Amino acid sequence: MRPVAGFWPSVFSTVLLIALGGYLSLSLGPTSADPAYTLYQIRLPRFVTAVLVGAALGLAGSLLQLATRNPLSEPELLGVNQSAVFAVVLLLLVLGERAHPLAMLSVALLGGAVTGTAILLMSASGAFPRERLILAGLTMAFFFGSASSGLLLLNETDLFELLHWTAGKLSGANWLDAGLVGGCLVVAVIVSVARATQWNALLLGDDTARGLGIDPVNRRVEIVSLAVLLCAVSVAVAGPIGFVGIIVPHLANAMAGLDYRRRTPLLLLMGGALVALSDLLARTVLHPAEIPVGILTALVGAPYFLYRAQKL
Repeated sequence: MRPVAGFWPSVFSTVLLIALGGYLSLSLGPTSADPAYTLYQIRLPRFVTAVLVGAALGLAGSLLQLATRNPLSEPELLGVNQSAVFAVVLLLLVLGERAHPLAMLSVALLGGAVTGTAILLMSASGAFPRERLILAGLTMAFFFGSASSGLLLLNETDLFELLHWTAGKLSGANWLDAGLVGGCLVVAVIVSVARATQWNALLLGDDTARGLGIDPVNRRVEIVSLAVLLCAVSVAVAGPIGFVGIIVPHLANAMAGLDYRRRTPLLLLMGGALVALSDLLARTVLHPAEIPVGILTALVGAPYFLYRAQKL
């Protein structure tokens, strides 16, 4: 699989976008009596977390598209994000502010695994072609989303904060959040690099993969497991941020081709740039009010989804 000519220009331009976003994110905002604390304990961890969350969601979207063989697959549309949200909301209702980030990650993994397993089973059964798989995923997303909203109504004291979180937010992100996302992302990237050749073979079809000695079923279980891990840690830290997983893989495909050895770096960079810039707009465009970052990504992603859907 030969890379397209736009790979290196895309890498350089995306790195510049991230650098510009970082400069603006660290520069813009209200002043305080302790500028150093504001810079290193509020703005910098928020920017780093935004980049890492975006990278995780970009890679997760590409992995789900590979596993389901559907270019419209995305964590939000398949219900992975919403099932993780439902599990975290349950935990927050029980423990409230005492909930540790690691506990939130654990229950988000459990919730995401439920939908991830369902996706694998439906995809493997053959009864759900790619159009029906998206509908089944949307059904699960609506179910878990409605269940989460119903549970939130039981917690009147922190209702506004929780509702804000369910729309995707990065305010309050700290270095622990960045470390959690970064640790999970490192695991996913290591596996992605090690499996890139085998994942490329899956693009040629299951029969071809078996002919090359690759078990497509095991690879898909592995791919969905990584996607669930990345979605879960993103939800635990920032809530559900939708449509990053459908925009970024298609852009990376156009710039780097289908080869995962070159596609993975672009997925990480483009995802990081998209969420970081969206978060910058979210906290500055209506300052001092703040827009949930998930709303901004949806404003771009929803029209793009419709555009891609009509191309199939």
